[in-house]
Amino acid sequence: MNKLLVLLAGVFLSIPGFAMTGSYGVSSDYMWRGVSQTDGNPSIWACLDQNIGKGFYVGGCAMNVDFNDDAKVETDLYGGYSVVKDKFNMNLGYAAYRYDDSAKNFEEKYVSVGYGPIKVGKFYGQDLAPDYEWVDLNLPFLNFADVTLHYGDYDGVLDKSVNIEYSLSDSMSIGVLVQSDIRDSDVDLGDAVSLHFTTKF
Repeated sequence: MNKLLVLLAGVFLSIPGFAMTGSYGVSSDYMWRGVSQTDGNPSIWACLDQNIGKGFYVGGCAMNVDFNDDAKVETDLYGGYSVVKDKFNMNLGYAAYRYDDSAKNFEEKYVSVGYGPIKVGKFYGQDLAPDYEWVDLNLPFLNFADVTLHYGDYDGVLDKSVNIEYSLSDSMSIGVLVQSDIRDSDVDLGDAVSLHFTTKF
């Protein structure tokens, strides 16, 4: 399955005429499901997304990581189907995570559904990754920024966060992620804070 995904991503990302979008940015910390992937250090990342048509898409991201071992680069490839109709949205797909330390490689299936400001989803882990269930709540009544509350359950360990995204222009934004330390139940929300800058193209 992951070989097919890699092949499709390579083919469609190289075809002109499809609607390609992308983004890149820098963050003071690469946080993933409540855990730093850069040992608390800054991260640079870039993503490309290709709209194939009729709701189907493929894409990929690359970023630096630091696990205090040989892994220094993470590359994610994904593909799936999404639909948006009025306030309802649905997304399902498959993702492959690749590292320069191949022992860390793993894949996931994912699905999410949303209506209005709320969205719920699940990643079905394979190999090294447990399942991950999550819910996001956007706060549309806050006009000054895009504010999202997040709650997730990763193999029985909870992560809670608030992400605040402020648009500088149609293509640039700055944000702050305030996240609880899911590894220490005695620490309140706010012990993990990261800043990020994003540019879309």
